[in-house]
Amino acid sequence: MTTLGNFNVLARLKAFAGLDIHVLATVLFRAWGILAGSVTIILLPLFLSPIEQGFYYTFASVLALQVFFELGLNHVLTQLAGHSAAHLHRTADGSLQGDLRWRRKVVSLIALSNKWNAIMASIFAAAMLTGGIYFFAQRGTMSVNQWIVPWITLIIAAAVNLALSARLAICEGVGEVADVAQLRLRQSMVGYLILWAMLLSGQGLMASVAVPLTSAVFTAWWLWRHPRFKRLREEVAQATRVDAEEFEWRRDIFPLQWRIALSWASGYFIFNFITPVIFALQGPVEAGRLGLALTVFSAVSTIGISWIAAKIPTFSGHIARQERTALNTLFDHQLRRSLVATLVCSLGVVLAAYIAGQLSPKVLDRLPPLSSLLMLAVVTVTNAAVFAMAAYMRAHKEEPLLLQSIVTALLIGVGVFIGAHHSLQASVAAYAGATMFVSLPWCALIYFKYRSRIT
Repeated sequence: MTTLGNFNVLARLKAFAGLDIHVLATVLFRAWGILAGSVTIILLPLFLSPIEQGFYYTFASVLALQVFFELGLNHVLTQLAGHSAAHLHRTADGSLQGDLRWRRKVVSLIALSNKWNAIMASIFAAAMLTGGIYFFAQRGTMSVNQWIVPWITLIIAAAVNLALSARLAICEGVGEVADVAQLRLRQSMVGYLILWAMLLSGQGLMASVAVPLTSAVFTAWWLWRHPRFKRLREEVAQATRVDAEEFEWRRDIFPLQWRIALSWASGYFIFNFITPVIFALQGPVEAGRLGLALTVFSAVSTIGISWIAAKIPTFSGHIARQERTALNTLFDHQLRRSLVATLVCSLGVVLAAYIAGQLSPKVLDRLPPLSSLLMLAVVTVTNAAVFAMAAYMRAHKEEPLLLQSIVTALLIGVGVFIGAHHSLQASVAAYAGATMFVSLPWCALIYFKYRSRIT
């Protein structure tokens, strides 16, 4: 094949995949997450004991409780910033220019988020330090001296990341999706390299702090140095008053945030509750097996939803301009690519586990049974579809999935808790059943009502 022919093939593949600069940057970050996660799940069983592996993954699941402190604000900020930026334009130096009214709206979002996240990050740190120490001391089988320093360090790093996360959400909302994805790629690469080095040097659980601590340092530095955000930050410092053209938390943010907050809090029980429950009722070894599998499928989900996540600001812009045909066409294209990628990767994980188990049966000692892996694969594809439909609906600055999320969370929470008294497989089966037979059809029913809208 000629060079021109090779170029044409690559061009067709790029066009099919929908890889513009924003999607490409996001997919590269997600792809690195797959690679880094793959290396990590190989190293963890080699350099951590089964009990340490259980603590490692339960740390991550307990840290996910920060959703109760972030309360959906970042998603709201991305949507509101996207709607405001749709009325502005970029100059040659990349700054946002246009109607002063819409610039003030973006500036006011930054000011509000700075105050909110500083308060919530402080509360998060205090609650997690005390609550986490109590939980692991009561349920764990390791000496406190082996895990308390990593836990305290993790909480501090997570609190810093929480405090800074809203600013990144605003950057994405105003069109900095590619820049933020590049930042996350760099900090993830450095963080995982440090993680691997710490594992290889025998640092044990202390290695768990590498990625979040690196993320906190990189994010703080990037936000301080990023020229476009720096200009917006200067406008925040110069702002002397809030008028009717600016955002107010009670009027503009809270009506949407409280619904998303409840929905995302429900998401904790949907995605993270199972590992701490297994830790408490089946022990850290079983929690480690499940945590390893969930981490792999989480990486698959992350790369699969990239096609949707990268276009959320664009969805918001189409809606703000009442471009329904363009919105639906773009969403359909992104949804197909997202589901195909998620399905292929999920089946690949199950197949890889089967082959690895045939070559070395000891591999399966660190993973759930293949039947559980297959159920988790189906759940991953199902959740990719739910995420896509939810993103479409929430781009309308509405939260229609509140009741659906709460009911799904309750069913999963109760089912997982009851199942964990019997076995890991029973908990996974309860999790899969609620996701496939309640969450998906309910979400689809609401989504099709949104598709039928004219304006």
